[in-house]
Amino acid sequence: MARPRSCVAAALATLWAAALPHMLFGWTFAGRPQFLEGRPRALLAASAGPQVDVRPPLPNSTEVMCRQAAAAAMRAYQDGFTRQSVRLRLDAAFTGDDEKRALLKATLPLAKSFATKLWDGEHLRGLKTSLVDEDVTTLLYREAESARMDSAVLFLPSKEVVSSPKFAQFFRSMGDRLVVVANTENAAADWRVENMGADFDDNSDVGLEICKVFAQQSYYHQLVTINNWQVTFFRSYPFPWELWIEDLNYNLVKLGESEHKPSYDQIVAWTEAYEERAGIRAFEKVSKLLQDRQQVDPDSFALSGS
Repeated sequence: MARPRSCVAAALATLWAAALPHMLFGWTFAGRPQFLEGRPRALLAASAGPQVDVRPPLPNSTEVMCRQAAAAAMRAYQDGFTRQSVRLRLDAAFTGDDEKRALLKATLPLAKSFATKLWDGEHLRGLKTSLVDEDVTTLLYREAESARMDSAVLFLPSKEVVSSPKFAQFFRSMGDRLVVVANTENAAADWRVENMGADFDDNSDVGLEICKVFAQQSYYHQLVTINNWQVTFFRSYPFPWELWIEDLNYNLVKLGESEHKPSYDQIVAWTEAYEERAGIRAFEKVSKLLQDRQQVDPDSFALSGS
């Protein structure tokens, strides 16, 4: 059950002092000017390498995943997307139940790895981390050598937090600096940018605006079960979305790709077309799925379609 908005407001009050609304982690943005003078493309051109035109492969470790995600975010930032969303594959670090505090403890190192790897891992002055509500919403602020390169990552951000006036003010205060919401789907009060505010209940108008702002899904890596197949979503900006499965012999097979995130119906159609081409019977794929679920191993990241 989502916590009352009053509880969230009270928790946020400890982070945002009335006299210093921009205060975070015991310091302020005073002396760190808004990133308004230079656009992201010009700034990156002077500090980062050239755009990568080779499509990244499926990552074979959490280290590679976080590096890919950071690189994708910076490519999108160079194209002017200062607000983005990413989804890291958290089951690589946490395979327990749905207890959110345990999830945060196990997966926060992934979020930190992603945040530190922004800007190609360079220009880093420090990474400040703070829990900003009574659940698991965590703000990681990447302070750079130049204020123009500061970045913020909201990890497991509750819809109540991102729709609060305090964070609306924070988003504005970041100007053209990079802000990423990461793994909104795994938050205590979860939401998805593609649902365009439908997850925000009676606050759907505000939710719609937030989803529009963070609509650019620059990196997405997730394993889900659809039509009795373990399906891997993979997207790394600016390349298309890819859908992968393991065949009955544990070889990776690409089902298809799309410029937009494939819908459930599209994925079912792709899996059914594959089954028909390969002559796969229903009991065969179900048998494989049951075996996969019995052999869950956090160390098998590279072998499970990821």
